[in-house]
Amino acid sequence: MASPIRFHFDFVSAYSYVAMNRIDKVAARYGREVDWNVVVLPQVLAHHNATSPRDQPAKFAHNRKDFPRLCRMNGLPVNFPPEVPPYGASLHRLVFLRLQRKDVALAKRFALAVDNRYFGLGKEVRTARQLASACKAYGVDIDIDEIKAAEGDRRAKKALAEGFDLAIADGMFGAPFMVCDGETYWGADRLDHLEYDLKRKIKVPKGYEPFNLLSNFTERNGPLFKRIRGGKITFAFRADARHLNPREVVHGGWLTSFVDVSMGQSGRFYLGKPGLNPTIHLETDFIAPIRPGQWVECEARLVSATRSMTFMEGVVTADGEPVARCSGIFKILRD
Repeated sequence: MASPIRFHFDFVSAYSYVAMNRIDKVAARYGREVDWNVVVLPQVLAHHNATSPRDQPAKFAHNRKDFPRLCRMNGLPVNFPPEVPPYGASLHRLVFLRLQRKDVALAKRFALAVDNRYFGLGKEVRTARQLASACKAYGVDIDIDEIKAAEGDRRAKKALAEGFDLAIADGMFGAPFMVCDGETYWGADRLDHLEYDLKRKIKVPKGYEPFNLLSNFTERNGPLFKRIRGGKITFAFRADARHLNPREVVHGGWLTSFVDVSMGQSGRFYLGKPGLNPTIHLETDFIAPIRPGQWVECEARLVSATRSMTFMEGVVTADGEPVARCSGIFKILRD
């Protein structure tokens, strides 16, 4: 089991709002869990004798433009709240830690609800009543008495102090701050760097290399790999959470897309003509389910070819066992 990603954040950090809405989704694509650790960001800055962006006029002016743009890029609502940043966030942190002790998923949803109200809707979240309202609007079932109880929760206060020590030990100096396999990433935009590294960590059998001729769709669901050996070409991918249907096996739609690419490109390979070719006809017969973590390969053969079309057949295996048969007809485009 791969080690979890550690995610240090604070409710006073605008960019944490962006990161908390993305990080679990990014991690799930590569079979990783995420450990959320809330910290007191002003305390972290003080530890490093650093100042808040609010105290740096030029940087703060830039952030007021940059932050909304980043939210829009990630499809998040954004409205500037009355006070930026919200330094009265002590209750938020304690509620999060109190909930995290009982239900990790609920604690994360609480954090998302609070920051959605504050940075997404531009509404205050200072009081217990405002926090409860944020939860209700976001569909998070947390009673106001539970929120109020966090103020006197000694275990939550101890966890907050321990979380600060952990963050400093990890090298945190700003938020959001992420740690994965010894590598550190600062800022919501560095989630792209984190994903880049996670892609490189996918276990790939010897002889395979990345296949880079991809569409936006296959790029988002990849990476795909290819191997050329003995005059034959094989395409492959590692199944993960992104590819699964509600039954927790690889979705037939994704597998069909994979064999479409595999057979089309195999045909071009055997003809010695690299490039793209439109699909005319495609069939996939499913034999067995594919589980997350399995190495999925498609080896296709060129049945015949005319001046304008290739006729392909292939077999898909998962960890060496047949899981699908496929066939297709592809158009050969003129140069």
